[in-house]
Parts: sequence; C-alpha cells; structure tokens
Amino acid sequence: MTKSSRSLTAWSLFLGIALLQAGVGLQRPLLGLRAEAAGFGALTASLVMTAYYAGFILGTRYTGKLLSEVGHIRTFAGLASTASSIVLFQGLWVNPVAWGVCRLVFGFCIAALYVVAESWLNDVATNENRGRLLSSYMVIAVGATMVGQYSVGLSSTAGFTLFAVASVLVSMSLVPIALSSRSSVPTSIPEPLTFRALYSIVPTGLVVCCFTGMTIGSLVGIGPIYGAYQGWSSLQIANFVGAPLVGSLILQIPLGRLSDRVPRRGVMTFASAGAASLCFVLTFLNGTDGLSLVCLVLMGGLAYPTYSMSVAYTNDWVNAEQRIAASALLVRVHGIGSLIGPLVTGLILTRSVKGFFYFPFCVFLVLTLYLLYRIYAHDAPSVEEQSEFQPFPLRASRMVASMLYRRRP
Repeated sequence: MTKSSRSLTAWSLFLGIALLQAGVGLQRPLLGLRAEAAGFGALTASLVMTAYYAGFILGTRYTGKLLSEVGHIRTFAGLASTASSIVLFQGLWVNPVAWGVCRLVFGFCIAALYVVAESWLNDVATNENRGRLLSSYMVIAVGATMVGQYSVGLSSTAGFTLFAVASVLVSMSLVPIALSSRSSVPTSIPEPLTFRALYSIVPTGLVVCCFTGMTIGSLVGIGPIYGAYQGWSSLQIANFVGAPLVGSLILQIPLGRLSDRVPRRGVMTFASAGAASLCFVLTFLNGTDGLSLVCLVLMGGLAYPTYSMSVAYTNDWVNAEQRIAASALLVRVHGIGSLIGPLVTGLILTRSVKGFFYFPFCVFLVLTLYLLYRIYAHDAPSVEEQSEFQPFPLRASRMVASMLYRRRP
C-alpha cells in the first residue's frame, strides 16, 4: 500500500468513526430525556442504559469469530445496518423491555464496528505515523461524541426526528468504510491473557482499570438520566456529560507525560484523590452552573487519563510480547467496570436523585487508599524502567492495543 493510499484510507476511517460516534453521542441525552418523559423510573432507565455495556462486552468477546467467518466489509455493513435499524426501533416503540434488548444488541454492534475500524487503522499505521494516527483517532472520536450530544437540541426529544438523525449518522458511517481502498484486512485480533495470569503479575493495573470503568461508566451512562430527572434542558445535559470529555482532551497528555518522569503510581494516586475531591464538591453543587462545569472538566481531566495510565503501568510489568494481550484484557476489564458502575448508580438514584456523585466519590476514595497501600507495601519499576505512556482511547476495542504495540519490521 502506497503512502497516499494509506493516508486516504486513514481519513476515510476517521470520517466513518466520526459519523458513528456522533450517532452514539446523540443517543445518550436523547434516551435519558425520553425515558424520563415516558415515566420509566430511575432504576428501570439505568438498567436500560446499562444493557449497552453488557452488549459491548459481548461484542469485544465474539467479534473475532464473526470476522473470521464473514469478513470485515460484510461484518461492518451488516452490523452498521442493524445498529441503525435499532435506533429507529427505539423511536417507534418506547418500552423499557424493548429498549433493554435494543441497547444490548446496539452495544454488541458498536463494539464490533470499533474492532473493524480499528483493525483498518492498525493496518495503515507505520512506526512513523502510529502516534499521530492514535492521537487523531482520540480527538476525532471525542469531538464527534460531543457534537452528537449537543445535536439533541436540534429538535424536540418527544418526537421521532432525533432518532432518525441518529440512525442516519450510524448508517452513513458505512459509506467511507465500504469505499475504502482495502477490501480485506490481514491483521489478526489479539487474544487476551487470562485474568488470573495478569492479576498475578500486576494487580494494580487491573484494579485501577476496573475502578475507572465503574466511575466513568456511571458518569457517561447514567449522567443523562440524572439530568433528565433533575428537570434539566437538553443543552444542560449535553454540557454535563460533555464537560468531563473536554477535561480528558486537555489533561490526557500532560498527566501521561508526567507519569513518564515520576513514579506512575504516584500520578495515579494524585489523579484519583483529585477526582474524589471534585466528586465530593459536586455533591453540593447544582451541576449546571459555571462552577459545576469547571469541576466536571477537572474531574474528567483526572479520571479519564487514569485509565490510560493503568494501561501504561501494566506495560511496565509485562514482557514486550505480552503487551497486546494484556492491554486487550484491560479493555474487557474496563468494560466490566462500566457495566457495574451504572447499575450501582441507578440503585442509588432510586433512593436519592441528589446522590449521583456518591458512588464515584466512594470509588475514587477507595482507589486512592488502595494505591497508597500498594505504594507503601510493594515496590514498582523505577522511572528509568517504565514504559512510555501512550494515550488509550476510552471506548476503543482491543484492536487499539495491537495498534499501539505492533511494530513493522
């Protein structure tokens, strides 16, 4: 593949990812507002939203078999069409059981679509452009998600229009993928280590990864429901969910580079303690004023990079040939945390809508204490022995692990 062909393929993939993420982002506030209007109840709405993460975990687990039997192009086309149809079905039938099934299948489809798109990025990446492609992928994915979230203000959430817009965005993501210059991708999907094997090597990486999944999953998955039951407008919900994403873009690289220069566990402890403090402050704020948004930006800027640092810290311990497998397992563990967090937060909201930040505060506090214990009781690789930090996209599949650590001869 020539350099110009690689560049064209990469930008086609970025366009497809942007359209897909915009469609996913639009659904977050839309479903929260519609669920509140339909009288689902906080716990029921939380269970519906959590079904997405269950589907996502299943998708990351079984997509490899699907790709090997069907192929990348047909897999992407079939699942993108399925995901687009599911969005429309949600607009036609507002029922918690139907929505739960829809979110489960939608999560499976999105996980598989990520695998396909990222396998193409992995194939066009070289040692010279790998970091640039990954950074562009992160910025485009986060930016498109935010655009999708703010698009909820384009029309009334009580109608069908926004569901149709989200469906169109997901469908259009198929076009640049289908027109890619490559018809197949030779990259294999990495098989993860067993949980027990990785835990015996570096338990801290797994614990941090799971805990950050709990907190971020509750913020992203239940945030729109929390805002809807607070009576917020579409714009206020978009601001509430989008502010932490802004923080992640601002502080991801600075914190990561800092963790390359000082002991990484210390930076993760600082970030976790800071996120816990901000969650505690947010329990006393209304969530929509300027001070609340500043706190949300800072909290997201500390919470999101902690996930990437947990991946980097794990790589400090494992052998070079184990890094792809270890990072692939961390993606799954983070997904499990993202499933647990919204469930617990939903239960809390049934007791008190004001208690939204109780759970992330407690999780970050426990995580901080755990990290302090590990620092006190167990040695870690020296700064000179640490691997180089690489930002790890939050909603990526395990194919990004291959993109990060695969090297061409």
